[in-house]
Parts: sequence; structure tokens; C-alpha cells
Amino acid sequence: MVRLTALLGVIGFIQTIVFGVQALRLRETIRKMEEIAQGQTEDMKASIGEATRAATAMEGIATSLVSSVQSARESIGITREIADRQKTIMELGGRAYLYAGFSASVYQDANHVFEANAFLVNRGSTPAYDVTFRASVDILPFPIPNDFGFPLPDETAGISVSLIAPGMTKILTRPLLRRVPDDEVDAIKQGGPPQCFVMWGIVNYRDAFNEPRYLKFAFKMHWIGWVIGMDRDNEGNPKPPQMMSEDTNRHNEAN
Repeated sequence: MVRLTALLGVIGFIQTIVFGVQALRLRETIRKMEEIAQGQTEDMKASIGEATRAATAMEGIATSLVSSVQSARESIGITREIADRQKTIMELGGRAYLYAGFSASVYQDANHVFEANAFLVNRGSTPAYDVTFRASVDILPFPIPNDFGFPLPDETAGISVSLIAPGMTKILTRPLLRRVPDDEVDAIKQGGPPQCFVMWGIVNYRDAFNEPRYLKFAFKMHWIGWVIGMDRDNEGNPKPPQMMSEDTNRHNEAN
């Protein structure tokens, strides 16, 4: 029993040493793991810091890209606007401009009816192509009613399709297709009231840029006598009354 007890004591002592060594190793292992964990934490912190700086840098790049795209868009818009403006200026400076104005008129007498002549001239720098027109004259109430539509039926159309070069003039003539009562002639010659002599029309053409263009015109005509002392020419013959015209407040427009 003594020997067995001594053997058990020896075994217990050996186990105590083993357990002590195991405890020491365990402590070293734990310490090492703590060191590794601390190192990993520091690395993680550094990695997070780098990621944050990278994200900040990317945000700056993205903001810069957005600004660049916006600047490019604005630049393209300005360039397009400049190009459109230059195109408009080129067309405005290089297109045909037709203008219709009063040329002459005849009042009714024993040998004539009321008649009006208008000139059609190209004030532009290129020809007007495929020029067509409609024009009419009539004795209208004065002032001209606001609901008057300046009608141009088919029979008022010109018979030609012409080209009008820059500076070239075309004359449009329209007689009144009836006689008016003789006692109304003087009032009409004076331009009314109650009546006046009016000519109106529309011109269609195509410019050098193949754009369709139109011109609407309308004017009333009247005659005024000369003041005493200026009503005769150098040979003593009476001068005819002066012919005048006034544009109406409607049907005078163009594109």
C-alpha cells in the first residue's frame, strides 16, 4: 500500500508538472492570439482608412466627371446655338426678299375705270424662284371693316410663274371690273369716307435655300390736288392730281 501510494504520488506530481506546462503553453498561445488579433485590428483599421480615402477620392473624381459632363453639355449647347445663329445670319443675308409697293393708279373718268398698279421688286441678294401671285382691287367702305377677309379667288391669280433676280421689278396691274356711279368718284378719289379704292394680294415664291416664302400686301389709294400756284406746269397746263397710297393695318406681312 505504501509503495502504491508512493507511485500514485509520483504520478500525481508528474501530472501536476504536465498540467503546469500545458497551462503555460495555453497562456503563451492566448498571448500570441491576442498579439495576432491586435495586429489584425490595426491592419483592419489601416485598411478601412485606405478604403475611406479611396472612396473620398472616387467621390471627388465622380464630382469632377459630373462637372466635366455638364461643362461639355453647355459647350455643345453654345456651339449649336452659334451654328444655328450663323445659319440664320447666312440665310437672312443670302435669301431673296420680295417687296410689293404702290406704283401708280388711275381714277374713273369718261374714258377710264379705277385701276391700280403695284411693283414687285426683289430687295434680296439671290433670285426668287417660282414666283406666283394673286391680286385684286375693289371699292370698299372706309374705314375698312375689321371682318373684311381680303378675298383672292382663282380669277385673281397671275398667269405666269417667274423668276425675279435681285433688283428686278415686276409690275402688277388690276383694273376695277365695273364702273361706279359718277357722283361717288370724287369721294373715292379723296380716300373716303364713305368709300375708298383698295388693292391687295399675296405673292408666293421659293428662295435660294429652297424655303417657301410668302408676301401679303394691301394699300388704299387716293388723289390730292395741288395747292394754288403749283397746280400748273411750266407751260401753264394744269397738273394731274398727285397719287398717294397708305398701307392698311391688316394683310401686310411676310415670312
